Amino acid sequence: MSTLFLVDFNVLKPDLGLIFWTLVIFLLLYAILAKLAWGPIQRALSKRDSEIQSSLDKAAEARAEMQAQSDENQRLLIETREERTRIITEAERQSKEMIAAARDEARAAAQKVAADAKRDIDNMRKAAMVDLKKEVGTMAIEIAEKILQKDLKSDANQEAFVKALVSDLN
Repeated sequence: MSTLFLVDFNVLKPDLGLIFWTLVIFLLLYAILAKLAWGPIQRALSKRDSEIQSSLDKAAEARAEMQAQSDENQRLLIETREERTRIITEAERQSKEMIAAARDEARAAAQKVAADAKRDIDNMRKAAMVDLKKEVGTMAIEIAEKILQKDLKSDANQEAFVKALVSDLN
């Protein structure tokens, strides 16, 4: 009998019982899968979707933060360059002022040295003049003394004696 039943079976023309049982099994399997598999799969997909979205949001935040940091770094770089330029300019100005001050100081010191040297030279010249005058005065006194000591009886003796003394001085 079982062979009889299979002889009459045709896949292309299913009968009503086969359709019914196929439908019942399908619905039962669908309900079991919906309860046991599709819920967790949906939750896992939803969780994965939210994690991906969260990661994308964090990446966008990080990108925005990196852009802000890059802008801040650029601003700091510009400020640093401006500060460097200002410091270099200030250093050059101070250097020029220091050089000018040193030059003025050196000039003043040189003028002071020259003035001191000139004053010393004048003092030495005056001292030399005083010494010369003393020497000349002393010599004149000595000549006069010698003239007075010599027998000055005749004018010819006096003139010869004076000429001899003058020639000794030259």
